[in-house]
Amino acid sequence: MTAGERRPGTAVGTGELTEVAEPDPGAGGIPLRAGNLELDPARWTVHRDGIQVEVSPTEFRLLSYLMSNQGRVLSRERILKHVWGRDEAHQPQIVDTYISYLRRKLDPLGPPLIHTQRGAGYSLRPPRAVCADATPG
Repeated sequence: MTAGERRPGTAVGTGELTEVAEPDPGAGGIPLRAGNLELDPARWTVHRDGIQVEVSPTEFRLLSYLMSNQGRVLSRERILKHVWGRDEAHQPQIVDTYISYLRRKLDPLGPPLIHTQRGAGYSLRPPRAVCADATPG
């Protein structure tokens, strides 16, 4: 690996590389899908409606955790423990911050996927498909 490269799972800190946890969803590199959103752990890419979305390593881990738990409401504490790998009880707002980053990147490309469950946490739910034969007639 050359000096300017970094491998997936590392983040640039203050002038040095800092190890971060590798994502565990899609074991074996199987892409995860939610509606028109696709996350490919083998290629470390995210696409929404065929458009590549640039995400940081932390955003990638957060999104992969939400996608591998589609439809489930995940508490901030559970997200902190899984995505950051430790208890950040003194900084629960970090989850809110990264959810906001993901929403800013994903929501302009389609209907909202990440939903807030007040007092409980967050869930990722693909939009409901519109039934083709439900047209008034």
